[in-house]
Parts: sequence; C-alpha cells; structure tokens
Amino acid sequence: MRFHILGDSSLGNLIAHYLRKHNHKVTLILRTPATLTYFEKHKRTITVIQDKDNVEQTHGYDTEVLRRHNMNELMDQRYGVCPPNMQIRRLIITTRAYDVNQSFQKIFYRLSPTSTIVLLSNGMGIYEELMENFFANNEKSRPNILMGISSHICRKIKNTGNQFDILYSEVGEIELGIMPRHDDQSIEGNYSRDISSQSARNGSSPVITKNYENENENEKNGTQFNIMDSLHTTIKTLIKIPELYVRHVNVQNLQNRLLENLVINACINPITTIFSMRNRGLLDNPGADRVLYALCNESSQIMKKHCEHLGMRPTNMFGSERLINTIRQICKKTSLQSSDMLKDIQTCQLTEINYFNGYLVKLGKIYGIPTPINKFVIDMIYLKHILHFDPQNLKSRL
Repeated sequence: MRFHILGDSSLGNLIAHYLRKHNHKVTLILRTPATLTYFEKHKRTITVIQDKDNVEQTHGYDTEVLRRHNMNELMDQRYGVCPPNMQIRRLIITTRAYDVNQSFQKIFYRLSPTSTIVLLSNGMGIYEELMENFFANNEKSRPNILMGISSHICRKIKNTGNQFDILYSEVGEIELGIMPRHDDQSIEGNYSRDISSQSARNGSSPVITKNYENENENEKNGTQFNIMDSLHTTIKTLIKIPELYVRHVNVQNLQNRLLENLVINACINPITTIFSMRNRGLLDNPGADRVLYALCNESSQIMKKHCEHLGMRPTNMFGSERLINTIRQICKKTSLQSSDMLKDIQTCQLTEINYFNGYLVKLGKIYGIPTPINKFVIDMIYLKHILHFDPQNLKSRL
C-alpha cells in the first residue's frame, strides 16, 4: 500500500521508516531539488536510533520534489481530472504549520474525495485554512481528513551529517480522529462500527468487517473507489504498525487533546524563546512562574468558553492549575531540550506562533475575551525574529 508523506520532519521520517519496515510503499514529497540530491547522496536511507544498541535503517523510498503541475499534466480524458499515476490516495502531512497551506496548493489537484489526508502538524487553525482556501465552495469535493496528535519524541541528529538520521528518544502514540463532512455527521459512528479503535499497545488487532485486500489492484487499474475505502485502509494500516501505537479515537475526545496541546505549546514555546532558555528554565523560576500563570489564566478562560461553544462536557482539563502542573511535568521530562520555537529563532526560521498564541487570540476575539498577554507574547516573538534575522536592526535602534 502506498503512502505519500509531505514534510521531511523528524516525525514524518519516523512514520516513513516504520511504514517501509513493514513493506509499504512510501513516496517522500521533498521541498527542494537540493534535499532530493542530499537524500540520494545518502542512498535514500532513513536511520532511526533509539540507543547505541538499537539502530534501524530502511531503504527503497520513492521521491518527488514539491512543485506546481501544469494542467496538461493533470488532465486526462480517460480518468477525469488526474490520471492514476499522479493521484495521491493517502497523504500524511507533517510539515510545519505555516508551510501547510502553500505546500498543499501545489498538490491538492492530485487529491480527490476518495483520498485520505492525515494531518499531523502542530498548532491549530490549519484544518480551517485548508477548508477555507480549497474547499469552501464544495465540501463534498474534499478528501477524507484525519486530524491527529503525536506524543512520540524524536529529533534530527545534527552531528551525523545526515538530516535523515533520527534520534527516537521516547516512544509515544498517535491518536487519529475523523473530521466529518457537514452533510454526513454520522461518519464517525458508521466508521466505529466497522473498525476497532483498540491500539496495538494493548496487544489487540483491528477488526475489519469489509475486505480491502484488492485495493492495491484497484489503484493499479484505475478502478473507481467508494469514498470511504481509503479512509478505512489508512486507519487499518497505521493501527497495524506496532511501533507507531496508532489509535482511532472519537473526534471530540481528540479535539480536547488538541486544544490542551495548543495551550501547552502556547506557553512553553514562546516563554522559553523570549528568554532564550531550555525547557528547564520554566522550573523553579519565580519570574517565569508569573508569566506562566498569567498566560495560562488567560488561555484557560478562552478554552473553557470554546469547549462550551463546541458542546463539550464541562471538564477540569483546562483549569489553569492543571495546565500549569502539566506544563511543569513536561518541562521536567524535557528539561535539557530546547523548544522548537527557540530553535526556529536561532536558525532564523519562521515560527508557528500564529498557530499557537495567534489561534488563541482569534478565539478570544470571537468570544469577547481580552487577550493582552497572548498578544504581547506574539509581539515579542515577532521582535525576536526580526532581531535574529537582521541584527543590523538592533544596532540601528540603539
């Protein structure tokens, strides 16, 4: 079974590795020809390192360079918009939040309502952007979409000289939930009757009531698919990869996890970045505590109102004290690590601040809740980015 993976992030490469390990076909969609040349130089190999005695390598990846296609390439009278050899049946997106929209613009013509997207990028608001920019006029034309969250901890290793070497420091899990189309809100219930959502971690196997063994042959022959076929097979296949610990969960439960993760990221990332410190800097630090409390209190109010709007049951998940305790636990576990946002600033890359604190500000505006702390944090990150990107800006202001 073939998967396309957009984004050569550490998580994307980790998923690609385990798909290849279990003999699935994987096409990596790389950003630039230079990245492709680099990958070929290293024999199209992904290496996953858990410790010195646990090193795995996989080979045999197909590759593409992300680019715009002209309509002559995309049109085929026999098959409609896109010929079978260019169609994308299953797309896993792990690219940075700010890149998703622009990257998707170059490939969405190759997707159809029978395709399935697994969206695993950080932050919130990406799904809404995709819907608004590509499927606003006809939601029925959109692919199946699985929203996901990962707790696997992995990163690229700098000192090996190969950006496709991954240090897999902590095994987590991936939770996936189906985003229903507005005209078919029963999709989650229908699907749940078809497949068990128990994870491989519990030693259970998914129960499938429909046979999809011929799907590969159908893809080869350009056979017409039912709109749900790739959705079923995508979840079934990912659940059966034991190393990934994939679970299918109710989308409302997933929404809670995504929103909690949003607030955690909106606290750890910008505070550690503004003060240029590792995650341990948020521990036993009275000054950091005051900033953290203020940010959590403001974000907690927004989350409670948002959950009420979504019709979710009242929960203590977004109580400010609980959020602060969760953040401290994460900082203890990752005390020697630097946040992704701090790394972005240090390497003069864009940050995902608009998809963390920016999303909270948007929600605050919708619900009439003032967000001065989140706005201040965003401005500080913008300033930090400008000063790192062009140090002359600092000198000219002194």
